[in-house]
Amino acid sequence: MAGLFNADWFSFTADFDGYDAYVNNRLALLFDMLDAKRELGDDVGDDERFVNLGMFHFVVMPNGSRSYYYILHSDDLQIKLARHRSRLKTTYPVYVHFKSHFLWSSLYGLSDLKDKFALIIEWLEDLLGCTYIGSKINRVDLCYHTDDVPADFTADCFVGRHTVDRTYRTHRLLSGVEIGSRKSQKLFLRAYNKYLEIRQSKKHWFMDIWLNAGLNVLKVWNIEFQIDREFFTGTSIDDRILDTAEDVMDAIPSIWNYLTTEWVTYRVPDNARRTRWSLHPWWQSLKRFEECKKITRQKQVELPTLDAIAPPLVGYMTTAAARIGGSLEDGSFFKKLYALTKEYGVAYNKDFEEVVRNKKKLLDPEGISSA
Repeated sequence: MAGLFNADWFSFTADFDGYDAYVNNRLALLFDMLDAKRELGDDVGDDERFVNLGMFHFVVMPNGSRSYYYILHSDDLQIKLARHRSRLKTTYPVYVHFKSHFLWSSLYGLSDLKDKFALIIEWLEDLLGCTYIGSKINRVDLCYHTDDVPADFTADCFVGRHTVDRTYRTHRLLSGVEIGSRKSQKLFLRAYNKYLEIRQSKKHWFMDIWLNAGLNVLKVWNIEFQIDREFFTGTSIDDRILDTAEDVMDAIPSIWNYLTTEWVTYRVPDNARRTRWSLHPWWQSLKRFEECKKITRQKQVELPTLDAIAPPLVGYMTTAAARIGGSLEDGSFFKKLYALTKEYGVAYNKDFEEVVRNKKKLLDPEGISSA
């Protein structure tokens, strides 16, 4: 049975003209807002460090990393922002990571990776008050979900350019193999029982995707290549080096073809000489990369990610109630909240009902849900 192809991780760094808080007021205001959340530290919950950045909502982490002062997390994205531009021209001030949830969904009505990339760049330009200049690819994970892994699946049948492999077992049963080395920071293949993995990670929404594709959810494995920047800068694909996020998105079918035909293959040990083993029929189904049909936004409405809305919503409501007064039980708080919302709409020329209608379209672009 045919499986599902997709990218399961996509990260890059991006450069923007005007990324200077000393002269860019919008960036300075953003930093002030993030500083207020960041300085709360570890003593408060995520609901207190929650920030609304328009199209996306994030939790602001209390610590940064080596190159990035601010780290923002959501179910869909991780964003890292440098406070100051690096003296190294090769170090860009913004890091973006598309998470699995974002890549496997038709979030905001978009399924294609290129469309999602364009959406995020446009959002960042508006958020930062800057103009996008270019990107550098950081890491890409390309994967294939399948329910017909051979019964005798083993690391011994992988033939390729790797020198290291590992086998993992759960309750004495094979649960995964790794081909290549994580330490190389370039390229390696992991194949593992995805059903067992989602039971631990709680990514139960994968089951909707598998069921829609006709896969047996209890037997799904993930065949996944992790490809880091060092691989792209040192390997020619289609006679060129892939440096930017745009380069990689354009070349994904060619990258997959290289990985599954030149870097490694899965074979049948039918000859005394390993180099003469026949290509396993199962591996044939992996050789052509075709993006899977994403789960619709209608399904996304039903996913556990809605649970993430409750903590920050309650946090904002309690903060508002402490300031404007009113009771939840008799509805007086909501009357005051209504008046405050109307005043805000007049001041900023934003009609609440119109904004809601637009967001409904984003949540359900196919018009499946009821009004």
